[in-house]
This record gives sequence, structure tokens and C-alpha cells, in this order.
Amino acid sequence: MLSARHSRFQDVACATTLLLLLIGPSAHAQSASGDIQGTIVDQSGAVLPGVTITVTNTATGVQRELVTDAEGRFAAPGLQVGPYEVTAALQGFATRRQENLRVQIGETSTLRLELGVAALSDTITVSGTAPVLETTRTQVSSVVNSTAVANLPVNGRNFIDFVLLTPGVTRDTRSGDISFAGQRGTLNSLVVDGADNNNTFFGQALGRTGTGRAPYQFSQEAVQEFQVNANAFSAEFGRAGGAVINVVTRSGTNRFSGSVFEFYRDKALNANTAINESLGRPKSPYHYNQFGGVLGGPLVRDRHFFFANYDGQRNTQPNVVFMNVPANVPGDPLTQQALRQLEPLAASWERTQNQDTFLIKTDHQLTNDHRVTLRYNHQNFVGENFENGGTQQSFETTGASKVYTRSFNGTVASVVGSSLFNEVRFQWARDREPGEANSENPQADVRQGGTLVLRIGRNFFSPRETTVDRVQVADTLTWVQGAHKVKAGFDVQMDEILNYFPGNFSGVYVFQTLAGFATGVPNGAGDTYAQAFPGEGTTGPRTQPDINETSLFVQDEWRASDSITVNAGLRYDRQKLAQPAVRNPDAQLAAAGIDTSFLNTDNNNVGPRLGVAWAPVGRRYVVRAGYGLFYGRTPSIMVGTAHSSNGINVQTITFVGSQGNPVPTYPNRFSSIPAGVVLPRPTIFAFDPDYQNARTQQASTGFEWEWMPNTSVSVNYLFVKGDNLPRSTDINIGTATPLTFTVAGTGERLPHYQFAAGPFSNFTRVISFQSTAESRYNGITAELNRRFSQGYQFRLAYTLGKVEDTVPDATAVVPESSADDRKYASNPADFDVDRAPGSNDQRHRFVGSVIYTTDTLASRFGGWMEDLLRDWTLSAIFTMQSGQPYSAYVSNDINLDRNRSNDIAPGTTRNAFRFPMQSSFDPRVARNINLGATRELTLIWEAFNLLNRANYTVVDQTLYAYPGTGTTLTRRAEFGQRLNQADPRIMQLAAKFSF
Repeated sequence: MLSARHSRFQDVACATTLLLLLIGPSAHAQSASGDIQGTIVDQSGAVLPGVTITVTNTATGVQRELVTDAEGRFAAPGLQVGPYEVTAALQGFATRRQENLRVQIGETSTLRLELGVAALSDTITVSGTAPVLETTRTQVSSVVNSTAVANLPVNGRNFIDFVLLTPGVTRDTRSGDISFAGQRGTLNSLVVDGADNNNTFFGQALGRTGTGRAPYQFSQEAVQEFQVNANAFSAEFGRAGGAVINVVTRSGTNRFSGSVFEFYRDKALNANTAINESLGRPKSPYHYNQFGGVLGGPLVRDRHFFFANYDGQRNTQPNVVFMNVPANVPGDPLTQQALRQLEPLAASWERTQNQDTFLIKTDHQLTNDHRVTLRYNHQNFVGENFENGGTQQSFETTGASKVYTRSFNGTVASVVGSSLFNEVRFQWARDREPGEANSENPQADVRQGGTLVLRIGRNFFSPRETTVDRVQVADTLTWVQGAHKVKAGFDVQMDEILNYFPGNFSGVYVFQTLAGFATGVPNGAGDTYAQAFPGEGTTGPRTQPDINETSLFVQDEWRASDSITVNAGLRYDRQKLAQPAVRNPDAQLAAAGIDTSFLNTDNNNVGPRLGVAWAPVGRRYVVRAGYGLFYGRTPSIMVGTAHSSNGINVQTITFVGSQGNPVPTYPNRFSSIPAGVVLPRPTIFAFDPDYQNARTQQASTGFEWEWMPNTSVSVNYLFVKGDNLPRSTDINIGTATPLTFTVAGTGERLPHYQFAAGPFSNFTRVISFQSTAESRYNGITAELNRRFSQGYQFRLAYTLGKVEDTVPDATAVVPESSADDRKYASNPADFDVDRAPGSNDQRHRFVGSVIYTTDTLASRFGGWMEDLLRDWTLSAIFTMQSGQPYSAYVSNDINLDRNRSNDIAPGTTRNAFRFPMQSSFDPRVARNINLGATRELTLIWEAFNLLNRANYTVVDQTLYAYPGTGTTLTRRAEFGQRLNQADPRIMQLAAKFSF
């Protein structure tokens, strides 16, 4: 069945490729390019029509010729990122050549060139740079340029972390995600070379990089630069209620060049953590090697170019295992037999994080008007024994976590006549993420005295797999006419998704005593055996939550005057989700209008965008304002859960042997549901009939001033209002009865409540995927930004912001999991109870980055001093931020909503506490050693958290212990205890040979 799906998918891919070739010179979806535009005037300021403009990429020799219109205007859209010069020529006037222009991704450089009457000199060359101010930009966006990507230190070399240099951003509480304006990371979109690079199942980047497993999908060495669109961006960008991160990879030029590199880490170079030191523990094991190389150049000068990159990582870490045997273990024969059985399974084992990635990219200037770009990226990650880990986890309970991503992009960019530019893009991508198992035996938790001695057998959810297969076609036409630059286009994306998550299908034993384990039969007090079974005629744990997306947009950049630019656009996004195949026929559900086979398609996602930029001619500032409606995706992990967790696809039964139920003997499992077994009340998921895609309203206003050459100061106010945000909510609750709880020892009386049984008596929990959460963000960002000039550049970014929300989340899909159950609102009957600072609320954040080369300083000296000081590059990132909030909880289900993990402690409110402030200083020192005319060796030292600041990330959040009955709470002394921290000081050595 799966092979047939892939065959059909390949047919679609082939047909789309053929369409791409047929379109030929024809569409610029989410652009990976930049623009140069301007006005030509004479010495009196009068505009000059008919001027021949030649725009030349000085790295590749590729040229584009234009002629100014009746108003003296010209525009060259869709230029490759890189260095340029612009030449303006008109008979009777001296030719004007503007050198050293830099086209950056997503930016428009606006020039005003003055031609003088021809005299002695036929050509006037101006060695200037692109304007610091982007006078036509109305959105809040930042560019992380190639100098920053190449020279700043990044822990783990994941290029996406460079986003953290920009204002208005912080790390999301979900590992691997980035939060903009306090919103959840699932609302962002990552675009690479104009193609969608998101895993639409998990709501993260393809490969789920940065989540603690696969380190990165693209090598840092292969990334040229990227643009961060943070607020009120144009209609050209969509499928994001948060931010759009727009990345362009490197291309070859007319110059052959390459490099090989190696980065080395080891625990000998690191400091110990404060927590380890407080417990008397040594440094944790740590060893990394990251290595690779790049090569690029011309295939045919000025026409055809190539770039290739390989990047590898090798990392091996031990997982120490021991049996956690409590004191005074009984000496009876069965207990001792169990210890002998477990001892060989308690051996320590190793885990790896090994990865290989490579990229091949070619650019072909077929004619002066038609360019073709092809790019293939390949990632193989093997996290051997990475499915599970811990000191009481045997080798049997883990397995290999693997990530295989493949992406092929094709672009045809064409100049059509004097006023049309078109760019068509095609993408085929696959993100396959299987998890393997080391054992065929069921999982077994062996306990004694209430503590886990050892876990053996196959992990309850392995083997598993999630695979996303994608075909994407997009086309954008740009029409330049007078004061208008109009873009219009479409984007169609088809994701076929396989999700196989066999939770509990291999069986799970729990033995409360060692002696019970020795018998192999879970019939002692508290012993259980759980197993899931596929519903007859269903696909069981295998689902296909496919996604088909269609987007249309039109955007007009109107130069209303020399000083005012208006950007007005309209975008339409439609996300069609695969309908579940099974309808639960329960009468109670039907009476409540709950249909497990129905998922509403949100068809009215129309997003207007409007922005204004005012930049008075001759002044060195620009004032901007923008507003827009933006729609986020629904991650398919929600859809897949609704497909399988309907009470029919999967039947999970917990057998209690002590109550006379049939139970197998370890390591056996049932082949089918035993005869006579009464199915338990299941927990089910269903989409709310009125479910809609997440929506945000984004608005901003700001001011940017060219303080000095190459340096600007900007201040922006950001507003983001989110509604229709997703959440998981248990609707199987009754009325709430007020109660008063008493704190033992103090007598403090705290009001609270408990829910009566819910209306759905045939189910335990009825969890509704709703779009009822809300958020509101207000923030001010300030940025001092100097681009690279005279040997140095820097960026200082400060954000003052506040986000309040009502607990949105798109990933709470595993009931009874403490991590997922904690994502629920604490009171499913009154969401406003939890209206409080969001989990991503960070009031203050400052990040500064600087790059300095010593050549200018060295030139002031001579002799040995000049030799000593020359060829050093010093750079650093310094981050300081206030702590994010956390809540105080009760250890049990105090309000009787069947969720033991989300009960806010009475007398407190959600997110009423804060982690301590965090800071990190990350320096880098590099020395280039000249080995000849075209060869050099670079030696690098980097450190992360050089000052070894203890940045705590996990604390004990349980304020009160509650036995599960009665009205007495016991305050826990461990509340607030610091349990984990971010990395201590890590140092890294590297060498790079360039030629």
C-alpha cells in the first residue's frame, strides 16, 4: 500500500517537473533574491528617461540591461544575492558607475544617481555602498548577512540559531523552536531558496533539527545569508502566523574556491555544571567532531556555476545504567532470582549523534534573460540508541533514532520584455524519521518499594515512523510600471504523510516487586499489563494525515512620491486536511454534535496587508508602519491523532491480574483481544466542528535613522493579537463544585473546586481540538546595526515585550503523558482563569554581536608588529535575558478532570514564578595564516558561556503534594529546587584550510 502511494507521488513529481520545463521562462514565490531600483537625474535634479542601466554581478559577470522610463525610474527585481555594480549611460552625459553594491536577501536597494554633462572624463566611478536605509521597506525585518554567518560562533553550528541575534525573538519552550513576539514556534515558517522547508506534521523545520537529535539539515558552510520577517510582512509570504525565516544557500562564482574544516570538542575543554558540582559528580561525558568542506566555481565563466558542500558530525556518549535497588531488599528466592535475571540487562551502553549532509547547487545563465538554478540537499542522521535514555533504562528499551531528508529545488527566473520578471519554483522533498527498537520483548517496568529498579524490553512506542513526501510548485510574476511594482502569484503544495505510532501495541508490563517479576505474571498488588489492539477493519496506529495547500497573493509596491512608498497586498491561504476515515457511532457523541470523521476546512483565510514608508528625500531617516492578517498552519500531528484516537482504530486495554483478568506471562503478549474481555472506556480525540486555522493580527510602527555611514539606529513598536489559536481540551467534565483545601502544618485555607463526572459516560476523556486560545503581545525593539565596513560590524538588539495568552498549544496529543498533559489549560470550563503571561513571555532580552578584523590596526605599524597584528578576526555574541515564567502545581488531580499534570496550585496563578536571569558570553578568535597566493590556514578558538554562568532551565514545580482524596495539601520543601541548567562553559577548537 505504501509503495503504491509513493508511486503515485512520484508520478505527480514527474508531471510537475515536466510542467516546470514547459513553463520555461515564466514565475518568485517566497523570494530568495533581492532588488535594485532607482531614479536617474541630471545635475539640476530633473529626471532622465532613456538612460541605459547595466546591472552586473561582479562575482559571476552576469548582467542585466534596463532603460529608465519617462520618470527616470528603473527596477531590476529578482537579482541573486551578492556583489553588484550599476552603470548608467546616456549620450551627452558622462557614464556613471556605482561600485560595491551588495544585494541582500529580500531587500530592495534604492539608488538616486546623478549624471553630469560629458566632459574630459567619459566615466565617473563612485566606490560607494548600497544605502543603509531600505527606504521602501514597510515590514519589520532583519538580515543576518554572510559576514555574520561566516564569523560568529554558534553552539552546535545550527544556522537557524543566528535568528536569535535579531530583536523580538527568543527560544520557544518547546525544544528546537523559535518564538517571535511570544507566539508558539509552530506558527513560524522556514523558507530555503524560496521553497517551503517545514515539517508539516510536527510543525518544525524539516528534519526537526535542533530538538536534541539531528543537529542541522543544512551545513552552516552552505548558508549564504537569511532574512527574518518578524512583523507585518508582505503578502508574498504566508502560511505563518508568527515569522518567516527566509534563507538563501551559497552559489558558485567565476572564482574557483574551496575549504576543508574540522571543529573539535571534548569534555577536557569544558567546565562542570553547578548541579554536578553540588552533587559531587564529575563532568558529564562530552565529545564532538564536526568536519567537512566546500568547493565552488565556474563550469563556464559568466554562464554556468557550481557549489558543493559536505558536512559530517560524529558524537558518541555513554549512557550509564545501574539497578536502582532500594535498601533492605527481601532475601527470598524469587527476589534474588529477579536480581540475577536483571543484572546482565543493566549494562551501560553508548549512544551516538552521527550525521552526514551534502549539498550540490548549480546556476545556469542560459541567456541574458533566463537563469536556471538547481539544488539538491541530502541529510542522513543516525542517533544510535537515541530512542530512550536514562540510568534505569536497559539497552533493550532504546533503539536508533534516524532522520533522512532529501530536497530538490528547481528555479527558472526570466526577464520578459522591459517590465516583466517571472520566477517559477519547483520542489520535491522527503523527510523520513523512523525510530527502531533493540528488542522484540515487551516493555517491563520492574519496581521495588515504589521506585523503578530497571526498565527492560522494547520501548512502548517503538518501532515508529513519520514520513512527509512533498511536491511544491510556485510562480510569481513581477510587473514594473511607472511608480508601481506589482507581484502576483500562486503556491501549491501537496504533502503525503505517513505516521506510524504503535503506542502500547507491543505490550507494557508493570511489576511492583522484584519477586513478581521473577514469576513473570503481573498478578501482584498494583501489577498491570497494558496492550493496544487495532480495531477491526481499521488501519490501527497507521494514519495518513495528508495536507494539500493552495495560496494566492497580489502585492503592489507603489512609490506614491519620492518620499512615500505604500505596500498594499492581499493573500489567500487554504489548508485542506485529510478527513478521518472512521466515525465513532456512539449516541452520546452524536447527540453532542461530535463527529470523529469530520474535520472542518477553513476556506475564508483572506489576509489583507498594508504598509507605509516615509523617507523624505535628502534626509537620513525612514518612518514605517504596517498591519496585516496572517494565518498559521494546523500541524498534522493533530490530524493524525484524530485519525487514530477515535476509540475504534486503537483499543488499549489495561489488564490487572490481581482482579482476576487474563494476563500473559512475560515476555509473551496477546495476539488478539482475549475472549470475554470488556473493553475499557477509551480516551478519544476529535476536532471541534468550528475549528479554524490560527490567526494573528500583526501591526508595527517604527523609525530608522542613518546615524553614520554604514550604521543605523532603529526603534519599533510591535503588536500581535492571536485568536483562533489551537489547544487540546477535555470536554468530558461536569459542573464544578467549590471546595476549600487546607495546607497541613499551617492551617492555611485555599479555595478551589472539583468537577463532577462528565456527560460522556462511555469515555474516559473526550479531548477536543479547538481553536479557542488567544494571545496578545506588545513589544518595543531597539537596534543599533553596523554592516561590515573598515574591518568591523556589529549589531546590538534590545527587546522589551510582554505576551499574555490563554494556553495555546498544537502538540498536546499523548494523554497520560505528563509532558503533554501539562500543556492543557488548568480549568477546561473557564479558560480566562489561565489568562496570564505566556510561557514564552520574556520581558527583557539583549543580544550583542561584533566582528572585528585587525588588518586596519596592523597597517598603522610596520615590521614585526604589523606581522603580529595582521590577519586576526575577533568576534563575540553576548546575550542577557530575563527569566521566562513557570507555574506551581499540585502533585495529583485535585480538580478531578482526569489530568494529573496541569493542576495549578491553589492560591497561585498560572506562570506566577520566574526562572532566574540568564546570560552568556560566546567569543571567537581566528587567525589566518598565509600559505601562498591563494591558500591560507585559519586556526579558530571558540567558547560558549565563557564565564560559566549557571543558566537554570528546569526547576521543581510541584508546590503541594496531594494524595488524590480528601482536602489536605502538604507543602513540599523541594519546590523551586534547581534541577537542570543549560550548557556550562564549552570550548571548541577548529582548523580550516582555504584555497
